[in-house]
Amino acid sequence: MDEEVLALFIPILGIVFGVGVAIVSIVAGHRERLKRAELRHRERIAALEKGIELPPEPDYDARSKRAGSLKSGLVGIFVGVVLYFALRAVADDDVALFGLIPTAVGIANLIAYFVESKKNGNGDASKRDAV
Repeated sequence: MDEEVLALFIPILGIVFGVGVAIVSIVAGHRERLKRAELRHRERIAALEKGIELPPEPDYDARSKRAGSLKSGLVGIFVGVVLYFALRAVADDDVALFGLIPTAVGIANLIAYFVESKKNGNGDASKRDAV
């Protein structure tokens, strides 16, 4: 096989496999959520049939969103700072300023995390999310 043809196949296969992994991940996550909802539904129906009082439904989505905001905020800040210093070492200071864009996004995610924590009450969010 010619080297030029092989060089063309590498990015094509990378993109195809990357998209394939993303699709499989999305489908598997969706099936897991559906399965969890079905099990919760069966459990609640069985409790109703036995006359047991039902506890309120836990809000897993809000907790995972808050934790996701914290994680992506920290990742954004660290990636932005590292990118800033890497670009400053390799290129001009003006180019290095582009590293501050992910830092700003990370700070915005951290602000969203703390605002959501205050909105939901009980002060310290790290104690609630450490379940």
